[in-house]
Amino acid sequence: MRINSIERCFNIIELLSLNPQGMRLSDIGAHLGLNSSTVHHILGTLVDRDYVIQHKDTKRYALGFSFLEISRRIIDNIDMRRISHPHLEALHKSCGEAIHLAVLRGGRVIYIDVIRNPEGLSLATYIGFSTDPHAAGGGKVLLAGLQDDEVAAIYNGRSFKRYTGNTCGDINDLIVELNRIRKRGYAIDNEEYYEGVRCVAAPIIARNKTVASLSITGPVFTMTLQRIKSELAKLVIETAKTISEKM
Repeated sequence: MRINSIERCFNIIELLSLNPQGMRLSDIGAHLGLNSSTVHHILGTLVDRDYVIQHKDTKRYALGFSFLEISRRIIDNIDMRRISHPHLEALHKSCGEAIHLAVLRGGRVIYIDVIRNPEGLSLATYIGFSTDPHAAGGGKVLLAGLQDDEVAAIYNGRSFKRYTGNTCGDINDLIVELNRIRKRGYAIDNEEYYEGVRCVAAPIIARNKTVASLSITGPVFTMTLQRIKSELAKLVIETAKTISEKM
């Protein structure tokens, strides 16, 4: 049995999650087909519990810090992150580049652990950051763990966002690239998400299924293609394999 008020509440939360800049009450109602009094009542409850905030200057509503606290608790309790983190630290010390651990959820790649390189590039990634999987090394590894029809279903009716001139442009090119990744055991992001940045990623496997991706990311002048193929690909594959054995 569905409870309409709860469903409306979740619809508002999901809408605000897609609009981090915030939305006016009237726009929320118009988007969801709800009257203003209903939206105002639900928002009032969420604001009281810090799940939603209202910016005083713009009067726009946005998600509040209670969601961040819950997210942190969930992430802190994820066994995968607990098991993997020491190996991420060791990998970072070995290569001197940024390290990311990611999962695929709802057709998006989501970073659940990050070790930054304080002396390297300042990337916009953080724990909880999500993006399109086709443009990221870790995302492509996660897609490679699926069947082609599952990948096609993710992109059914969804456009391929071009982040740089190197970003994969359509489903056919993506499937070809995923087949290459399956054969060689790792993925390369060659300036496909950020210009001037490369990434190499390998799958973490549990119960014969790709459950996460491990990646090394850095600037093109330290992450040369030669270094990736001669050194970094082996490092990330070996570390991912070690983590897989502990899952």
